[in-house]
Amino acid sequence: MSSRQRILITGAAGMVGSALRRYLRDRYDFRLLFHRNVPEVEQGDQVVVADLANFECMIEAGEGVDAIVHLGIAVSGRGTPRTLYNQQIFDTNLKGTYNVFESARINKVKKVVFASTNHVTGFYENEGAISSPGLPVRPDSMYGVSKAYGEAMGRFYYDRYGIACYCVRIANFPNTDEVNRKYEPGQNRWLSSRDMAELTACCLQDPTSQFAIIYGASQGGEKKWDLSSGKDLVGWEPQDRGAPSA
Repeated sequence: MSSRQRILITGAAGMVGSALRRYLRDRYDFRLLFHRNVPEVEQGDQVVVADLANFECMIEAGEGVDAIVHLGIAVSGRGTPRTLYNQQIFDTNLKGTYNVFESARINKVKKVVFASTNHVTGFYENEGAISSPGLPVRPDSMYGVSKAYGEAMGRFYYDRYGIACYCVRIANFPNTDEVNRKYEPGQNRWLSSRDMAELTACCLQDPTSQFAIIYGASQGGEKKWDLSSGKDLVGWEPQDRGAPSA
């Protein structure tokens, strides 16, 4: 029997999920949750096909795992009406996130890594201000609103039930190990696959139980976000650089 932790990854077919499966396979055993299409998986991976909005399925999916990495989000095709996309956000990002935290509570899972977004503080960014975890949220979209909700859920489940929650406000993630565009000094938005994987591992390995908000960006984004919490709270320092320092 494996002594390694088993991690439930929701949204495992997405770009972040694909990166984590690639980089963390030698450290963790996986239970992978897919919505519809199941990509090729490795021997030993447990596969669950379910809708995040299905409460019973999510409770079952979380049984017997050591931690949950919640990446699943609503995905819309090109030309999808905004009203329909917002409804998808409600069903997946809101109901689904509630179901994930309830699954953790019911199954006594002690840790959740929640894929949030820099859009939670997007209006600060639009005004040229440096965003930090301590500022009030100012989401710039319904997507940002849904992730602010997820962070609030994480705070509640930590305070009420002691479930550690790490909210990673992911910036531009194209699932690459080379920066995908040129950024001006201090203006990097890119997060490399390696850095995202190591940040996730730092959260999973954190020996303390805490609620944390961390901006997920590789080096060179100090004019946009306060990136210090990753090092201060979980010992994460990005190794890749997306732009020169300011």
